[in-house]
Amino acid sequence: MLYEYDVPVPTFAFDKLLANIGSMSNSGFELGIGIVPISKKDMELNVNINMAWQKNKLLSLNGKLNGRDMTASDITPIGGMNGAGFHGGYNDIIYQIVGQPLGVFYLPHCKGIVDNGHGHNKYDIADLNNDNVIDLSDHGDRYVAGQATPKMTLGSNISFRYKDFDVSLQMNGAFGHKIFNGTALSYLNMSNFPDYNVLAEAPARNIVDQNVTDYWLERGDYLNFDYLTIGWNTPVRNKYISSLRVSFSINNLATITSYSGLTPIINSYVVDNTLGIDDKRTYPPYRTYSFGVSIKF
Repeated sequence: MLYEYDVPVPTFAFDKLLANIGSMSNSGFELGIGIVPISKKDMELNVNINMAWQKNKLLSLNGKLNGRDMTASDITPIGGMNGAGFHGGYNDIIYQIVGQPLGVFYLPHCKGIVDNGHGHNKYDIADLNNDNVIDLSDHGDRYVAGQATPKMTLGSNISFRYKDFDVSLQMNGAFGHKIFNGTALSYLNMSNFPDYNVLAEAPARNIVDQNVTDYWLERGDYLNFDYLTIGWNTPVRNKYISSLRVSFSINNLATITSYSGLTPIINSYVVDNTLGIDDKRTYPPYRTYSFGVSIKF
């Protein structure tokens, strides 16, 4: 497991060194099911389901390399909010923390929305360590609020045929993770207006605060109906055409989720600065329709 460590110059030629001394655990279970509950001459139903459970933990980043002790911080930010309205301050959201899954939400806790004393609202941040000081730094009033990577993923394909007609549906899903709704945080912040757009409900909420908290952390569970295809194998009697098929398909048909953003299907797998964060610059999801004709001569 390669990780970048700080080293002295000299004796090293550069101040950074890649070393394989850390440790991580990965475990999981995968289950695939395929059944044909209906199999007749004029009718057939096929159901295929694949489910996978995954557990990951960063165990250590410290060790020895050629007799030299190599150490790294146990708490390191790897992703946060930036861009419009986020200049300075404590806006880190995703962290790697020794003893936790790789990519966890390490956030202050918001107790609610309160008046800031100047005619606007702000986030009421909890004093988690009970020292009568609100400290938003990495070692202050933050806690592990959940993980960005799904604990369980699902893939499924269901197909049904009746005589010359057939229908197939592809589904996918992810469960057990959370998403930080950075889009809502940004566009419900009235301190960005009029320099930047805000949502229509932003003036009524009257929030003038850009601090990241668990107020915008939501469950990321979803079931996505990814692809629906309806086909008709048209009976033909022609010396030039041996078969004719007509089909209609819809991509991104629907998504079942409690997430309030545009889509819960964001980066929940690749460990970078977008992991688990619904960034305000994400292109909105779209639906496509297609019609196809297949002719065999």
